[in-house]
Amino acid sequence: MRPIRLSLQAFGPFATTEVVDFRSALETGLFGIYGQTGAGKSTLFSAMSFALFGVPTKTDQEPRSLRSDHSAPDLPTEVEFVFELGTKTYLIRRRPAQERPKARGEGTTDDAAEASLFDVTGIPVDTLGPSQSGRVIEEKKVSVVGKEVEALLGYGADQFRQIVLLPQGKFETFLAAKTDARVEILRDLFDVKIYRDLAARLKEEASEAERALRDQRTLYVARLEERGFESAEALELGISAAEAKVAEKQGVQQIAEAANEAARKALTEGEQIEKAFAVVDTARQALDDLEAKTGEIDAVAKRVEVVKNALQACDLESAWHNAERDSRNAVNAVTTAEGELNTATGAKKEAVQKLVQAQSGEERRKQVHADLTKLASQVGQAAVLQNAFDEAATDDASAKKALTEAVEAREKLQSQRDATDLALEQARKTEAVRGKLIGELAEVNRERVKATAHAKAQVAVADAARKVEAASSELATKTVAAQAAETTLTDAEVRLSRTQAIILAEKLTEGAPCPVCGSHDHPAPAHGAPEQSGLTEAFRDAQAEARTAAEARVRAETELGNCRTWLDEKKRALDEQEQTERTMAELDAEITRLEGAIATLGEAADLDAMSEHLADLKRKVNEAEAAEATARTTSGQAETTLAGARAKRDTVVEALPEGLRTPEAVVARREALQSEQRRLSEALELATQKDRAASEALTRAQEQLEAVKRARDVQTQRVEKALGDFGARLADVGLDKAGYEACKAHFPTLESDRQTVTHHREGLIAMRTTWQNATAACADQERADLAPLHSALDDATQALNVANAVLATARTDVTSLTRFKASLAEALAETERLESETGPLRGLADLANGKNDFKMTLETFAIVAMFDQVLEAANMRLDPMTRGRYRMTRGLEASGRRGKRGLEIEVFDINTGKARPTATLSGGETFIAARALALGLADVVESLSGKIRMDTIFIDEGFGSLDTENGAGTLDQVIQVLAALTEGSRAVGLISHVGLVQEAIPQGFYVRSTPSGSRVEERRGLG
Repeated sequence: MRPIRLSLQAFGPFATTEVVDFRSALETGLFGIYGQTGAGKSTLFSAMSFALFGVPTKTDQEPRSLRSDHSAPDLPTEVEFVFELGTKTYLIRRRPAQERPKARGEGTTDDAAEASLFDVTGIPVDTLGPSQSGRVIEEKKVSVVGKEVEALLGYGADQFRQIVLLPQGKFETFLAAKTDARVEILRDLFDVKIYRDLAARLKEEASEAERALRDQRTLYVARLEERGFESAEALELGISAAEAKVAEKQGVQQIAEAANEAARKALTEGEQIEKAFAVVDTARQALDDLEAKTGEIDAVAKRVEVVKNALQACDLESAWHNAERDSRNAVNAVTTAEGELNTATGAKKEAVQKLVQAQSGEERRKQVHADLTKLASQVGQAAVLQNAFDEAATDDASAKKALTEAVEAREKLQSQRDATDLALEQARKTEAVRGKLIGELAEVNRERVKATAHAKAQVAVADAARKVEAASSELATKTVAAQAAETTLTDAEVRLSRTQAIILAEKLTEGAPCPVCGSHDHPAPAHGAPEQSGLTEAFRDAQAEARTAAEARVRAETELGNCRTWLDEKKRALDEQEQTERTMAELDAEITRLEGAIATLGEAADLDAMSEHLADLKRKVNEAEAAEATARTTSGQAETTLAGARAKRDTVVEALPEGLRTPEAVVARREALQSEQRRLSEALELATQKDRAASEALTRAQEQLEAVKRARDVQTQRVEKALGDFGARLADVGLDKAGYEACKAHFPTLESDRQTVTHHREGLIAMRTTWQNATAACADQERADLAPLHSALDDATQALNVANAVLATARTDVTSLTRFKASLAEALAETERLESETGPLRGLADLANGKNDFKMTLETFAIVAMFDQVLEAANMRLDPMTRGRYRMTRGLEASGRRGKRGLEIEVFDINTGKARPTATLSGGETFIAARALALGLADVVESLSGKIRMDTIFIDEGFGSLDTENGAGTLDQVIQVLAALTEGSRAVGLISHVGLVQEAIPQGFYVRSTPSGSRVEERRGLG
């Protein structure tokens, strides 16, 4: 972030408006902000912090207290800050909550805090202001503007105080702080949330794994009890008994299966015989159908043969018709050619006549040429004098025109001068009225803002009340649901306990100990039939539902409390709002009236520009009067020259023939002769060209006629030959033209007719063979009665199904118990697997959450690693400041019987070869170490965050402690290191009242305190 321009109004010790333009200072890189103690040097940075984040640099200072005590009551406190961020430029304007005099009546009223953020990239800085603020990013809403600024910069107000503005004593405190205090500071500066989230996630996943392992162990025991087995051994006995029952039922099933197979075989043989007889019947019927169509198919076969022969003459018929078409075209071409020849003959005769006419005008053309030559000799001298006269006339006309224009310009300027003078006077009166109306409008707008805020506060109270009502209703619903879930849980628990008691009672033996309590007496065992399986799952489901419902009720209670708190806050906010005297409608009407009155006045006039324009018009009127006098003199001279040229021209022209004395007559005579000469020449040329073209067209027409006649004779012979070929072909196939025409209708269906004949004959042969074979197959057989066979098979199948069902039930019992045994084994293996697999996760979660030898969380470890980079960067600044004597290191922090690496800082002294606490440094050494640490921190924050840019940093005071140092840490050494920081694009500002610093760095700003408030003066060098 690079500050460009800071404007303060009624802020702190600054009574009016002060503008601090940093552009020149930034170009030098290293600059100072000087002034006496209390003058307001640090206030400039409070203004920056307030503009960006809405809070001053002093954390205990209220924004309301920023208002200047020296300011006029009606001058609002406001800060405007222009800053660059990368390639973008932004403007932020902010006002704190403040009191101002009431527009009506006595006393004061409160104005709410305001903030606006604009993108002004590409707009010249000097043009920025209330009327030119660029593109709006956010406006009015203070909280939204604050979030937008933090998102742009990548840090907030606290980080701004720590890494952009290095204030008095703050880093000395940080230098001596303990690990816990430094962790809190560095956590805000470094983005280590990912490590904190990772540790929390590992802890959550480890807890889930521990719960899953515990649930898995409980599930193993519960499932065994639910199936009615006391132990795994009892389950083995149950499986053996079920397997013996399967063997018994399997013998019964085999007997039923043999009887079913015999009945199925008998039915199959009967169905085969019946199928053979059915084939005979079907084949006989199909054969009869085919023989009935034989006559029809024979007729189609004869037609196919005739059509096939006729098809051989198709190509010759087409050739005959094509020849006739071409012959007709040839006859038409002859007729067309004869017409074109007649047309060409007539055109040739007409062209010959026109050529003879054009040749007869040659004598007239020669006479015209002689006349033109004579005319040129007669008017040569007159033309020269006429040209001189024309030039004089042109000059005279130009001079008269210039004089007229000069008079008109002078009169126009005088008119504009008088109108502008009058308009200026009227504009001054209008702007006075406009200023009064704008003041009234601003006051009404401020009152409307208060009315709007009060209305919004009322709406917010109503919304909060509705939310309280909704939350109350939700709590009632969740309470009823929780009670119902608790009732369901109690019922499920009773049913599960009763069933478990019945199962245990069935296994009690007189004299044997109870597996639950161990007693040998069983005075009142439970009786009854146990319920179906699934009670444990039902109990667990009910338990989960009850827990979920209880949690939902608690959340509803919390939400209701939050809503009530929100309602109280909104009521307090409403009470704090000022009630305006006029209603919103009255205010809107007044605003409309004032805006209409202002609009009626039109656009605001620029009085200064109008005054300058009037002075300019007065000057131009004087110049126009001088130009008019010059134009009069020039016009008189041109008029005298024109009179002399006219006299010379008239003397020569009078000697010419009567008809050629005027230039117009000479020009007309010359043009008439030239026109006649061109007409005669063009007529001869045109007639010659048309005669030549007509001859060529006649020749082409004669040649074309001969060619088309020859083509007509050839086509006639072709027609005769094609007709003879077609008739000969019909005779060869035994057809005349009528028979051929009858066959043409069957050409498209010839192929399908042929296939119909073929398919019928082939089908007749095949079906006769099928009938004969089927009849032979049934020669020694009798048809069977299938009904008794079907009945016998149904009885045998029913008996087999019963046997299969009984056997399947027995096998299902075995399979169920076997699978249950396998699932128990899988459950036990799953328990062992979970314990083995989650062990590393639980161990890693403990390490990440501080259960390690260093008692250090993953987040703290990441901060420590980044802090090492901070110390490394700090030592790069500390080394030249102390001439290589000191180096900061991370020391050991006491923890029980041994030390651990934390964020403790020690200083290694090369003179003694030992490290010692930072508290042993002198005042000047502490200042240097703190500055180096702060600069290192700024370097690392900028390098670790691609978003945060430390283009400019400020160092507040502390230079006075360097004056008494000898050797390490002198003022010159510190300034040299700070100057090195400005290499590239970074700038450093020093805030000091020390004279030696001002002498070393003269460029910057000086804050001067006066009885009426402080002022800021820019300094560009010594003096």
